[in-house]
Order: sequence, then structure tokens, then C-alpha cells
Amino acid sequence: MRDAMNSRLLPFETAAAAARRRLPLPSDVPDRVDVRDLFALIWRKRRIIFAATGAGLVLALAASVLMTPLYASVSKVMIESRVPQLARSQQVVQDLAVNDQAVNSVVSVITSNVLIGKAIDEIGLPALDGLDPANAPPSLMARVSGAIRSIFPSPPAGPSLMTPEEAKRQRLTAVIQKNLKVTRELQANVIDIQMALPDRVLSARIANALANEFIASQVNTRRDTAGNATRWLEQRLAETRSQVEQAEAAVDRYRAAHLLSDGGTLDGATQQLGELNNQLVIAHADRVTAEAAYNRLQEVIAKTGMTGVRDIVTSPTLDALNSQLMDLQRQDAIWAANYGPQHPERVRLAGEIKGVQDDIAREVQKIVEQKKSDMATATLRETTMRQSIAAMEQRVVELSQSNIGLGQLQRVAESARAAYNDLLSRLNETRTEQQLQSPDSLLIERATVSRLPSSPKPLLMAAVGGMLGLVLGFGVVFFQEMTSASFTRAVELERETGLPVLAALPQGEWTSPLGAWSELSRRPYGLYAERIRHLRTALLMKDGRGEARAILLASSVPDESKTTTTLALARMAALAGRKVLVVDGDLRRSTLSQTFGWTMTHDFADFIANGCSLSEAILRDERLGFDVLACARPRPDAADQLSETWLAPMIASLKQAYDLVLVDAPATLAVADALVLAQAVDESLYLVRWRSTERGDVAKGLSQFAEAGVPVSGLVLTLVDPKTGADVHAGDYDYSR
Repeated sequence: MRDAMNSRLLPFETAAAAARRRLPLPSDVPDRVDVRDLFALIWRKRRIIFAATGAGLVLALAASVLMTPLYASVSKVMIESRVPQLARSQQVVQDLAVNDQAVNSVVSVITSNVLIGKAIDEIGLPALDGLDPANAPPSLMARVSGAIRSIFPSPPAGPSLMTPEEAKRQRLTAVIQKNLKVTRELQANVIDIQMALPDRVLSARIANALANEFIASQVNTRRDTAGNATRWLEQRLAETRSQVEQAEAAVDRYRAAHLLSDGGTLDGATQQLGELNNQLVIAHADRVTAEAAYNRLQEVIAKTGMTGVRDIVTSPTLDALNSQLMDLQRQDAIWAANYGPQHPERVRLAGEIKGVQDDIAREVQKIVEQKKSDMATATLRETTMRQSIAAMEQRVVELSQSNIGLGQLQRVAESARAAYNDLLSRLNETRTEQQLQSPDSLLIERATVSRLPSSPKPLLMAAVGGMLGLVLGFGVVFFQEMTSASFTRAVELERETGLPVLAALPQGEWTSPLGAWSELSRRPYGLYAERIRHLRTALLMKDGRGEARAILLASSVPDESKTTTTLALARMAALAGRKVLVVDGDLRRSTLSQTFGWTMTHDFADFIANGCSLSEAILRDERLGFDVLACARPRPDAADQLSETWLAPMIASLKQAYDLVLVDAPATLAVADALVLAQAVDESLYLVRWRSTERGDVAKGLSQFAEAGVPVSGLVLTLVDPKTGADVHAGDYDYSR
């Protein structure tokens, strides 16, 4: 009979088939965030969020009240890159190149303990006594730390390495560094020096002192650098002057010594050598000419004798002799025309001719000897000239060697003189630069005494505290949501258990089964009533026939709305014309009698103990519209008597009298009664409380049903928030309106 009844479950699958499988997550489910669920979660947890926001707001306001007010004063310094150039030179102290690195360096200098120490000196230690931590009462942390140190005594400290004044200066420096804030204004070359202290006057004095000392330190540093350069240049100038004097004296001594030994100068010797070379060229030409003339005469003599020579040489004497000879020969030619050689006149003429010819021969010989002498003279002159040139060249070499040494000494002297002149010029420029030094920064705004505290800012702190509380509240909510072990969606429950969710029942404003009963009476067509009708339809019409059926309502743990759901389902079935009986199976905690105020002569416990018949144990209340089999009070002893051997016949007997038997079972994980009752009914429903029942409890309870061989037909998700639960459809739509 039971197998036939479970053959199909409309509009759902059979419980047996559902129990044998797990519903897989569809592969095409989009990976997205449901914004409606997100806002629903926030609305559901709004109390946590509001509480965290309020706590953050209150704590921030309390902290702002407890904090010591600080008064901030700001002085502004502009880094000036446009420096007036009165004397443009290669500066000893270069102007500051304004860039990010330079600005960051300025910030580091202002926050350094060196500059802070100068500011302390400017203000004076007595004026800063109120800032000294040693004069302030010990804080709570200091008192706790002192108490701990008194419990664990440490060895005595050695003598202090600092004087009291140095220790005080160090404490003041630490306090100023802690409360000092140096920042750059956006991309401008302006540095803000902000000092925040409880003493508003002292705050302004320290900010101004830091700005003044920073600018003064720039000027002093530049002047000290230029002064050091000036002193070094003066010392170096004295050394260079001595070197110049020594070098010039060495030149003079060398020049005087070589002038005495050489007796001349290289320029004079070089000029003489040039003149000798010119004369050598002339002498060489004369020698070549004389030699050519003499060689020509020798060639003619060798060929024609002295007679041929007279034809190629000339001289006044030779010309006269040739004229005389020609005249005598002419006369002899005249006489020869009439007389013979023996004529006395011709003899005389012949003698004179011979004498003239002898004179010509002697004259030619004299000319030849003269040419030879000229050639020898030219050769001797050339040789002598060459010797003179060689001697002069040797002298030039000696003078050149002397001049090389002199040139070296002169170059040394000139170099020393140039260095001396350069140092002298540089010294003058450095002295001028030392006098004209100016800071790279300019004080553009002095710090003034603040009238209002800069911190704490209650409104800002409250806003920040509220925001932090809001973030913390959201974090707690999302942490709870992400780490929640309960079920929030019907699809999650189906996927986890493999069983269909037959209905999702909304949570109402009631707190007891009687309140839910009143809600059904007051709003029979409200949202809760419609969800119960949906569950009733799924149960009663699943096989298409109106056969009697016994259904068990179970859950893992108590307070999952089993009793409320059982009573509501019974009323909806009764309104549908079905004859319904509710069996209170939770004999250990039976409270229906007290809830509805029933007066019972006999109850379910009496039937179990054979004290009455089944019909006598059934309560019939006209107000309900259905019958009830319950106990007048909790009876744990009767619960121990539960057994399938008599429960199954009892349920079968009840099904003959009723169309629907609903059994309200106790919590499955608390007692084993639900498993015993499940053996006697046709099917079982398993109730899971929305966002409450842990997944492990549901799995464990269903596994106990599976181990007992009792199939579960489906699941019911109970107490779902109708405003935020995604599985309660129709919203606040009400058919009763």
C-alpha cells in the first residue's frame, strides 16, 4: 500500500528517486551577485549595522572629549630659485636647484634635531618648561609600567652620560619632532611648518623659530662656505706668489749665465746663419761658373791648342793684340802681292807678326791661368763658406739648447703667473660673493596664535567613527553571511539534500502556535495562508486521488515551527472539506492542551497505557475544525512506549476515519521518537528553519531517516522572512484585501 501511494508525487518527483540522487548545480548558472538578496541581507541585519555605526559614533565622540586639544600654528617658507646676480662668476656656493629632491631635502632639514635644537636655543629652555614631559604628571600607561617595574626590580642604572640640561634638550626635541608636521603645498615651492601643541602661544613661537632658524642657517652655511673658500684662496695665493717669484728669478739667472758664456743670442746666430747660407749659394754658383769656364778652356786647348782659345776668350789686351796682328797680317798681305818672303819688309813684318802671336799666346796663357785661379778661388771660398756655416750651425744648436732650458723656465714662470692672476681674480670674486650671500628661502607667512583647536575635531571624528562602525557592521554582517552554516535559499537546500522543497512558509508576527492560528482566522487569504494552501495542495493532490494519508512532520532540532505548521496545515485541509486528525507525537513536551486550554478526560497517554479506547482519547473541538490526539501534559513515560507494532495498526485505523492524519514529531536529533513514528505513517515531511538550522544538523537528521529505511517525501523551509526571503513569492499580496 505504502509503495503504491509513493509511486508518484505530483507536481514533484517521487521521494525514493529524490533520495537516490543529488541535484547538481546547473553548469549554465551565471556567476553573478543578486542585488536584491544583497539589499535584503542588509535590511535583515540592519540592527547590527545601526548598532555598529552608533557604537563607532559614540566612541569617536567620547575619544574627542577625552583628547587634549591641540592648537596648530603654521609658518610658510618659499624656496626662491630666482637669486639676483650682482657678480656673475663661477660661484663657490651654488644656488639651490628647486626640484622635488631639493624640496624633500628642505623638509628633512627642518625636521632634523639640529635645526630644532637651534630653535630651542632661540626661544630659551625656561620658556619651554611647560612642554617638558618631565614636568607633566605621569600618564596611566607610565604608572602601570612603573608598577610593573617595581614588581620586577632591575639593576641600578649607571651614571648618566648627559647633563640635566642636555637631557631636557633631548626631551624637548623629541616632543617637538612628534608634534611637528612639515609639508609641501601641492606642486608649489612653499613649505608649511605646522606645530600643534596644547599651548597656543608656544605653538606659534616654535613654528616661527623653526622658520627663522632655517633661513638663518642657509645664510650662515653659505657664508661659512664662502669664507672657507676665501681663506683657502688667500693661503694658496701666497704660495703661488712665492712660486712666481722663484720661477722668474730662475729665468733671469739662466738668461744672464748663458749670455755671458755664449756671447750672443739665438736670433742673431740664426740671422747670421741665414746670411752665410745665402753667401754659400752665391759662392757655389761662382765656383760652378769658374769651373765650367776653365774646363771649357781645357777642352779647347786639348783640341785646337792655344790658337783656338783666343777665339773663345776676350780681354782688352788680347783684343788689342788681335787688332795689331790683323793689321800686320794685312800689311804682309799687301807686301806679299809684290814681294817674296825674303823681302826685308816682309821679314820684318813676319818678325813682328811672330812677336804679336807670341804676345797673344802669352796673354791667352795668362787668361787660362786666371780662369784656373778664379776656379780655385771660388772653390776655396765655397769651402770656407761651408766651414763657416757648419760652425754657425753648431753655435745655433748650442744656443737652441740654451734657449730650450730658458723656454722651460719661462713657461714655468708664465704658468705660475697665470695661476697667480687667476687665484687673485677668484679671491676678489669670492670676497664679493661672501659679502653678497642671501638665503635660498623666503619667509612668506609668520605663524599666528590660533584661536580654535586644530584637534580633536569632534564632527570629523564622529563621521570617521561612524564610517568605521558602518564598515565594521557591514563586515560583521557579511562575515556572518559568508560563514553561515544554515540555508537561505530553497535551491541550496534542494542541492544539498537532493530532496524537493515543497513550500517556503513565511514568518509572521506571532510567537506561538496560537498566534499563527489566530493569523489564519483573521486573514484566511493572507500570505501565510496561501503558502499553507500551496503545501496542502502538494500533499493532498499528488496522486490525483483523495485517498486517506498519514503524514509525519519532522525536523532536526526544536523550534523549527513543526507544531505551528501542523496546525495550520490541518486547518487548511479542514477548510478544503477534508476530515483531519492531528496527532501530537512529541509526548515528552506536549503543550497543545495548555496552549488552547483544553480540558481532557482521556488523552493519548491513556490510550498508550490501555486506559481508554482510541476514540475516547481523541479530542473534538468545534473551534478547530479538526480533531486532536494529544496529551494533557508532558508524558516522557508514554513516549518510551512508542512502538511500530501498535502504531501502524493505530494509524491504519485512524486513516479509516480521517482523510488526513498529521503527526507532529519531536526533534529528530533530540530523541528517537520521530524515527519510530515515521515507521507507521505513509510519508514524512522534513522541516528546516530558514537561516537557523545548520546544514550539518539537516544532513544528520536525514541520514538517520535513511538509515532507518524511512523515505522523506520532501522538505519545507519554515519561518522565512517575507521581505527578504527570495523563496516567498507574492510579497505582501493579500487575497483577503
